[in-house]
Amino acid sequence: MKTAQILSLRPKKTQKVKRPVSVDGIKYYTEKEIKMIRRAAKNEHETAKAKGTIQGVRSWMIVDLLTCSGLRVSECANLRIKDLKISHGKSEIFVSDGKGGISGTVQIPVGLKKHLKSYLQWKKDRGEGIQPDDFLFIGQRGKMTSQAIQQTVKRILKGLGLYEQGKSVHSLRHSYAVSLYSKEKDLRCVQKQLRHRSIQSTMIYADISKDEIQEQVKGLWN
Repeated sequence: MKTAQILSLRPKKTQKVKRPVSVDGIKYYTEKEIKMIRRAAKNEHETAKAKGTIQGVRSWMIVDLLTCSGLRVSECANLRIKDLKISHGKSEIFVSDGKGGISGTVQIPVGLKKHLKSYLQWKKDRGEGIQPDDFLFIGQRGKMTSQAIQQTVKRILKGLGLYEQGKSVHSLRHSYAVSLYSKEKDLRCVQKQLRHRSIQSTMIYADISKDEIQEQVKGLWN
């Protein structure tokens, strides 16, 4: 075979195409699982209130806050009373030092606002400080650390059989983002709530889930 013919048979080099960001690899809980987690934490709260104990009250506040705000664990641990903007018609939380030093405001639902108010009253009743610079979550040795909050959520997940390596507390933030996007398909809204500097970081949540694809292809040609 001639050299020219051999060269023509060689596969041509193709230009690399940047693959779109995929939601594959982002671990999040389904709506049903989030409701299970919230229900378990709320049940702990009811039991703790009845017995006059502390852990369940604090655990439910942590879970409610994480699942209804999308805050990172470190942001949750660093919250101070002054960061809660829940009076005079406001329903928001100010994150003063988020990832990458980014500060910003997160809008919260009315249900979480009411819970935060009742939690502050609970703190006051048991002698915990609720001055502007006091931390929201206090443990036995002072301010609760990120690790302590992680352990709180991890314990609930294990009790429900939902815990797995690499899919725990931070997955609540992903779950919040996926659910928020699914409501109105508004990427800008998700970006603002998660306080992403670039919309590119938020676009990963815009990928259609397998369940949504199944729903759309169901009976396609029937």
